[in-house]
Amino acid sequence: MEKFYPVLLKSNLFKHISLADMPMLLDKVEPSIRYFSAGNRIWQAGDSAKEFGLVCAGKVQIVKENQRGNRMILALIEPAGIFGEAYAYAAAGTLPVSVDVVEDATVLFFRPVKLIAQAHLPQGPQLIQNMMQILATKSLMLNQKIEVLSQRKITDKVLTFLQLEQAKQHRNHLVIPYNRQEMADFLGVERSALSTALGEMKKERLLDYHKNEFTLF
Repeated sequence: MEKFYPVLLKSNLFKHISLADMPMLLDKVEPSIRYFSAGNRIWQAGDSAKEFGLVCAGKVQIVKENQRGNRMILALIEPAGIFGEAYAYAAAGTLPVSVDVVEDATVLFFRPVKLIAQAHLPQGPQLIQNMMQILATKSLMLNQKIEVLSQRKITDKVLTFLQLEQAKQHRNHLVIPYNRQEMADFLGVERSALSTALGEMKKERLLDYHKNEFTLF
């Protein structure tokens, strides 16, 4: 567990928590650690969500699938990122999404009741405040996702998505965390249609790209 302390301290869950406090907090919270190979599924839509995960190593994707098997990527969770917290705290019953392992992953799972029970500790209020900020940030990210998906044209979806990435990365040359198929899944469009749209946008000098690198003009 100790080898993951640097990642945990980068997580928003443990923001403003010192390294010296980590052993005691983890002993109280009692997270469970699990390992997953790439290509496996951590949670299947329909499973119950009684805990949430913090990625210590590897990458996982939150995906939504329809009855025909078409998938949409809702989010990519990298080391220090958290998933499932909204469903766990809301006691939502069954999950409407699935969680897939993109790269071999190590995940710490936390039970909400264990975190809330530490409110009496000196670090307790900070821990709870951190979780509230995480939930609020995820709500804002969902609004951004809706903004992307609400665009009718593929070109508008692409531009909206890249402009949001531009605001996060603070530069015109962007590196996105998706390959072409994953980008299509994120935008909710067919890969062939996305490739056609990107080609047209390149000709119109709206952008340039190579694999997952994009430049906005």
